[in-house]
Amino acid sequence: MFSQIKKIGRRLLGVWRLFVLRLSNPGIEVGNGFLCANGCRVSRGREIVVGSNFYMGYSCHLGANMIVGNDVMFASEVAVVGGDHKIDYIDCPIRYSGRDEFKTAEFGDGCWIGHRVIVLHGVKIGEGAVVAAGSVVTKNVESRAIVAGNPAKFIRYRKF
Repeated sequence: MFSQIKKIGRRLLGVWRLFVLRLSNPGIEVGNGFLCANGCRVSRGREIVVGSNFYMGYSCHLGANMIVGNDVMFASEVAVVGGDHKIDYIDCPIRYSGRDEFKTAEFGDGCWIGHRVIVLHGVKIGEGAVVAAGSVVTKNVESRAIVAGNPAKFIRYRKF
């Protein structure tokens, strides 16, 4: 009985948190089983499509366009960012230099993104990949690969 009440409460909380995320970005699309912890943010104007059974831990920030597969997990404080200010021209203050082109970050089915990972826009993380806590992902990650570090580097493949 208590477990049923707990499930219902968790589901209602998830619906509420999705409602709050949609206040800042009404265009976010999510599949069934979306779960989101407290303190998550979505930047305005980003195109975000999330598959089924997605979990996002505390204080995540979705600041880039994204396509997320099914059964993907983000630990706490994951940030997907990019398309920020242009930095090439020294004769113009960065705050007035304009924005880069927004590229889409892609997350394959079943991947796991660890605590405080930063993923840059335009990066593709393959199916079943694992990104270790604290990593900064600047390049594509192969399917079933485990990467770690700043910048994230290949460690090994997951075993079958």
